[in-house]
Amino acid sequence: MTTSASKEDTVPHPRHDDIRKLLEDGHSDLAISRTLGISRKTAALHRRQLGIPPHYTNAESTHCRHGHPFNADNEAFNTSGHRYCRACVRQRQRGRKRAWTPVVPDEVAVERATAGDPPDRLTPRERAQAVLALRARLSAQQAAERVGCTPRTVWRIQARHQAAA
Repeated sequence: MTTSASKEDTVPHPRHDDIRKLLEDGHSDLAISRTLGISRKTAALHRRQLGIPPHYTNAESTHCRHGHPFNADNEAFNTSGHRYCRACVRQRQRGRKRAWTPVVPDEVAVERATAGDPPDRLTPRERAQAVLALRARLSAQQAAERVGCTPRTVWRIQARHQAAA
């Protein structure tokens, strides 16, 4: 039968002193985990054991909640007067995808598709325009063969167009 170890028997973390020093300096759990290469949960556990409250950015904070120092280059204020970290904003912008821009359908591709010689790749908008042009005079099966899609796609495009009208 195995017994669980009590809290007194647990071995302290090998970087306990480093974690305690960074916590006392006001760094966040996330900043400590990145700096020391430990998990954020380990940093939070040590913070709770030492009785240090969670890190919140306030007027006296020297670092943002991600551990970036507030200095002349990094500190900024928004229109509401709240302080924010420029380094965090730059990191978010790097990870952000480009904004969506509407694509203008290629009329030549639509004409080729209606003629029965579709290009290798049609955008959904181009395919819809070709299908709607063909459905005025052909069946769904014939339109699908010309555009290079399935009859079900033709029916979906037609239903979507009728619902929007």
